[in-house]
Amino acid sequence: MSEAPIPYAGDYGGPMRILQLHTRRGVVAKAGVTVGIDGAHYHQGWGRAAFEIPADRPVHVVVSQGAGQIGVAATELTPEQPSALEYRGPAALYLAGTIGAPGTVKQRGCLVQLAIFALFPLMALALVIVIVILLSR
Repeated sequence: MSEAPIPYAGDYGGPMRILQLHTRRGVVAKAGVTVGIDGAHYHQGWGRAAFEIPADRPVHVVVSQGAGQIGVAATELTPEQPSALEYRGPAALYLAGTIGAPGTVKQRGCLVQLAIFALFPLMALALVIVIVILLSR
């Protein structure tokens, strides 16, 4: 990542560290994400971003899709935790996203989406079979 980290917006003069945040789209996704750090909001594209955060106290991190309350996921990052997080958008926009240590987050709603996408063609096929059977009598 070649860009400088986004400065911390809160009133804080202590030691800082860099939060590396990787946001990953779900099956259905808005154009970008809104990252909230201790109440300050930053509109970002999908991918990697770096933020300055206090090094000696917990920081509240919230990620949502677009500018609204879609796919919201939140966590509190303590000074003892590594300063890297991953956000994964859900498979359906009415579900919450997930946020956590890189490599540990899973996409919510994959089975629901699979059921929706698989069930509709199966129902259409069953309807066609029923119609063919009725017309062949």
